[in-house]
Amino acid sequence: MGAGMDKDRKTSIADAAIELLGTQGARALTHRGVDALAGLPMGSTSFYCRTKAELLALTLLRHAALDMADMQTDAVRLKGQVLTLSTFVDLVVHRVSEWSAPAHRTRLKARFELFLMASRDPQLSKVLHEQRQGFLQFVEMQLQALHMQDPSTRALALVMAVDGLLLAQVGSDAAVMTQAQQRAMFTLVLSQP
Repeated sequence: MGAGMDKDRKTSIADAAIELLGTQGARALTHRGVDALAGLPMGSTSFYCRTKAELLALTLLRHAALDMADMQTDAVRLKGQVLTLSTFVDLVVHRVSEWSAPAHRTRLKARFELFLMASRDPQLSKVLHEQRQGFLQFVEMQLQALHMQDPSTRALALVMAVDGLLLAQVGSDAAVMTQAQQRAMFTLVLSQP
């Protein structure tokens, strides 16, 4: 098999694992379940991920890659605009809205399943920590472009605020905060000294 086919298979496996985690929870995540959902021959997931830990790491990396791709798309949207705190906050509100929309609810639920599983698995926790550092650095770069003081602390506060809002949204079909409330919260988080 070529490297491209391996990458496609791993992506299919990780996407199916995200779907299982987000729809049925951690107990449903098995190699056979992933094979069935991905439409792959039995044993395919085991070929690429010998252990459940490897499957979880692959799934977490894929989930992080999807989130980062969304954030990079957002950063491209900012190009050509005058970058202000207001335009940045509007973009964060947009991102939270997309990630918590019904179309992305499965991925959102999978996110927190992975967080919980990482809290009990040191190996997965390490992978999660590495991915979170990448997100924090990305957000910090955006805040540096805004010439904010202490961008690393503000990036951490913003990521935590986003995670908290997304967690609150997981179990609710209705928005837990209006966009105006979100704007006010994120503006406060970012403007605190």
